[in-house]
Amino acid sequence: MDDKVRELMYRIKKKATEAVDAASAAAKQVTQKTGETLETAKLNMRIFDLNTEIGVDYREIGRIVYETHRGKEVEESALENLLKAIDEKNAEIEGLKARLAELKKTVACPVCKEDCAKTDAFCRKCGAKLEN
Repeated sequence: MDDKVRELMYRIKKKATEAVDAASAAAKQVTQKTGETLETAKLNMRIFDLNTEIGVDYREIGRIVYETHRGKEVEESALENLLKAIDEKNAEIEGLKARLAELKKTVACPVCKEDCAKTDAFCRKCGAKLEN
């Protein structure tokens, strides 16, 4: 085989290998981004579910308070259990929001709770100093 043809074949092979490597890297990034999007959706759905459960707990607390107002005997531990459940659900929500912030690469403003980029020094909404 002629040296020029051999050199041409080598260049073609090298470019094809580079193209395959680039396509592989792009596919890997797409897969990673899809996984992050799926995890974000799951976290948001769990937060929604917990908020719904908290709403049900609030309604039950209201029912207990109203029954007490009407003079009915109410088991005090039921109210305490509901309050404890709400506290636990709110704590879980905070943990889920922290995980979301990690995925989004954001930080919550300590004053207004607005999502800000981790590179921001001040909140875009209220101007408070961010702790990064």
